[in-house]
Amino acid sequence: VSTQSTESSGINAEYGIPGNGPHDSYENSLDAISQMWNNPAILGFGAAYLLSIAFYNYFGLSVTKSLTAVHRTLIDACRTMLVWVIDLIIHYCILSTYGEAFDMTYGFVQIGGFALLMLGTLLYNEIIYIKCIASPRSTGFAEISADFEGSQPLLDGSLRAN
Repeated sequence: VSTQSTESSGINAEYGIPGNGPHDSYENSLDAISQMWNNPAILGFGAAYLLSIAFYNYFGLSVTKSLTAVHRTLIDACRTMLVWVIDLIIHYCILSTYGEAFDMTYGFVQIGGFALLMLGTLLYNEIIYIKCIASPRSTGFAEISADFEGSQPLLDGSLRAN
């Protein structure tokens, strides 16, 4: 709720900034709402977007409840790749004016970045192990945390506020 109020107050503040938009302002929220209500396509796409976000969150919570948060993290990472692949399919198989062409300069960087993202996620969640990198289980983290069970607090009761 605080994010929404911050965004709405930011949009309202942008109305007072001079710009080239309607009413000589940088942003005009009332004009945007008017355009949305007067154009059924924009209204439909906005409603479809809200509906898709609602389903996305529902299914994300269902995955987390049924499986684990690790699975949801991996699915979210794969979603990024899926969107990119669909963009490529649309461009090369359906209509070349839509979608995204494969950029020979940065396309391989995107693939490498996705692979690095997936590898980092799999390593962090201890799904895979690399022999040259010690896993937390083999470094004695469990033994170290067990040593703190009987330890004393850093601050004694004399520093508490009355």
